[in-house]
Amino acid sequence: MTHSLKNKVVWITGGKRIGQEIAKALSELGVDLVVSYRSSREEAEKFSNAFVLQCDVTDRKSVEEAVNKIKEKFGKLDILVLLASIFKPVKFEDISEKDWDANFAAHVKGTFWPIQLASRIMPAGSHAVTVADRTALGKIYPGYLPYVVTKSAVAALTRALAVELGPKGVFINSIAPGPVLKPNDISEEEWRAIRKESIIKYPLTDDEAVQEFVDTVLRLCSVRSSGSVYPLDFGHL
Repeated sequence: MTHSLKNKVVWITGGKRIGQEIAKALSELGVDLVVSYRSSREEAEKFSNAFVLQCDVTDRKSVEEAVNKIKEKFGKLDILVLLASIFKPVKFEDISEKDWDANFAAHVKGTFWPIQLASRIMPAGSHAVTVADRTALGKIYPGYLPYVVTKSAVAALTRALAVELGPKGVFINSIAPGPVLKPNDISEEEWRAIRKESIIKYPLTDDEAVQEFVDTVLRLCSVRSSGSVYPLDFGHL
């Protein structure tokens, strides 16, 4: 059970795919919603009651501008949900510097800059939720090495940030999910194989997996703990 989130100011980075489901759930709870996008404004604008911002979370200046706009509009930020991510398969022998840079930027910089800059306007008792991956805690899947490494960095970053943000009274935790929604970059066959390998003890549908992800985010928006990485792998570990 979550505490009331009504009238809390919530910023979601990444307004498409699962971000839409989280935004919908939060809207129904009466929050003041901020949704930022990098390039897909149309997806972010599906929520007519949201304050929509263009923001490249990998770019510090862009994030600072977004935070200033949130401060100007609402005066504060209570909850930060960091969803921006990339998930592209790449063979070990084909990994390039570009692959490393893209994954590091999306997952490490894209987590750190929003938290560093938004924490300036987050009062004591605020929350941040990051998204790592089940591979940070358990079994590794092949073909995604830069993704696996940088998502594991998100888990470590979350624990370190809990120490840094503790004196400010800001709580931060992470979800380490298994596969939830099919990435656009892989085929249906590849996705079915990943899901079959992942959903071992609990044969959840895609819709059920998404709902569990959303419910976990909502819980972490009000918990009185910090620095934890919560596995959401449906029995994989």
